[in-house]
Amino acid sequence: MAASNKWLMSSAAYYLDFFTVPLFVVLALCIAPFHLGQALAGLLAWSLVEYLVHRFLFHSLYRREHWTHHLDVLAFIGISSWKTSSAYAGLLVLAWLTGLTSVFIGVIVGYFFYISLHYVMHRPEHWAYRFVSGLATNHDLHHRKGIEKNFGVSSPLWDHVFGTYVRVQALNTVEENT
Repeated sequence: MAASNKWLMSSAAYYLDFFTVPLFVVLALCIAPFHLGQALAGLLAWSLVEYLVHRFLFHSLYRREHWTHHLDVLAFIGISSWKTSSAYAGLLVLAWLTGLTSVFIGVIVGYFFYISLHYVMHRPEHWAYRFVSGLATNHDLHHRKGIEKNFGVSSPLWDHVFGTYVRVQALNTVEENT
């Protein structure tokens, strides 16, 4: 499959979410009371959205663009922070109007966790890599050509629920027996 430059961006556009997401959290905390249960529900909702988007959009509709990331994991490839920040601004207004600001906080904290983990997973020299090596192993397996498994980056929860989780040891056993 040919690579695509459609999602290639500047370093500023790539890193902007690392600054805007914490600002959205602070803003949300300033405009409404915090409810831990709602935030946890939002975090769980984010993990499901992450899984579904990765599995059904990035590996089908946007396969070519996503495959570019698989080919060059250190390139500044992804959805522009300008787009995600615009979407989160709209979601914050909607959450505030509906009384679900803490759900919004959980969702974007989940997103922040996802982008942070994904960044570290592709940089074994990073100081935090040792804390995520198990998740990184799952994600590295996902990057192998022909492996359509392990779509959850920040958690394997939904891979277990939907039967798309595979361990490296299990895959190696299957490969040895074929």
